[in-house]
Amino acid sequence: MGALKAAPVPDGDEPISSAQIVAQVLNEDSSMSNTFLKNAGLQSMCSSRSVSSTERELWEQLEAERQANAALQEEVDALKKKSEIADENLAKTQRQLGLTTKTTEENNMLLRRLLTLNGNSS
Repeated sequence: MGALKAAPVPDGDEPISSAQIVAQVLNEDSSMSNTFLKNAGLQSMCSSRSVSSTERELWEQLEAERQANAALQEEVDALKKKSEIADENLAKTQRQLGLTTKTTEENNMLLRRLLTLNGNSS
């Protein structure tokens, strides 16, 4: 890099800026580029950017999972409600069946008495 800076400038040309020299050197040797970026503290910024994108992806994934969980919870709640309604209907049907059975037994008892009375009358 020092050699590029010290190189003579042809007549009529402007001297190469330090930024251009650094860019040229970094393009020539990528391992040197990594070392330079690390020493300059720029590589950690790049990795923190990738951490930020990774973190953003994780947050997005978490949000998607939360939405999926919320949808599943809504389904579970709807199924619980249907189950409660079905249980109530079953209990109502059982009560009605019990009443019908009791009424049938009472009617049968009355018929037996009538038949007994009718048989004794003849």
